[in-house]
Amino acid sequence: MKILLAILTPLFLLAHSLSVTASYEDKELFIESFFGDGNPCKECPFEVKKDEKKIFESKLDSQGAFENSFDAKPPFDIHIDGGMGHWADVKIDGTEMAEESETMNRDNATMNSIDETKIRQIIRSELNKQNSKIEVMIEKNKSNLEKMLVGLGYILGIFGLWQLFVKPKKK
Repeated sequence: MKILLAILTPLFLLAHSLSVTASYEDKELFIESFFGDGNPCKECPFEVKKDEKKIFESKLDSQGAFENSFDAKPPFDIHIDGGMGHWADVKIDGTEMAEESETMNRDNATMNSIDETKIRQIIRSELNKQNSKIEVMIEKNKSNLEKMLVGLGYILGIFGLWQLFVKPKKK
């Protein structure tokens, strides 16, 4: 029974790793948070800090998301508390926002002369930015799985060594 419990416990812990995506554009803050098993971080509290000072706090909705107007100048940090010791941090540094703003200003100046090819290029570049963020999150979750399996190997190894040296009690 103890061995079964030792094997199954890390599997339950993996189900509660917390992942977060956040973006800030045009004074609009968007946050989405979910656990490793895909369930949303329902009603999880979060806070926004700038220079280690709390400037805003709220809760995610029942879908694990927050989308609302928010007037703050980046950089700032978002800290989400998933409960039971699970938390995640995201830093909004504002460099993407500045790059996008410059691109949009240039594109607005030539909006009358944009053709379908140019629109497709703009959409493709924006999607590539989002895809790279998603790929980083996937890699982060893979490393958590590897750590869990290594930890499980250590635990099983310790139990095996313990069984070698413990003498059974004679009745």
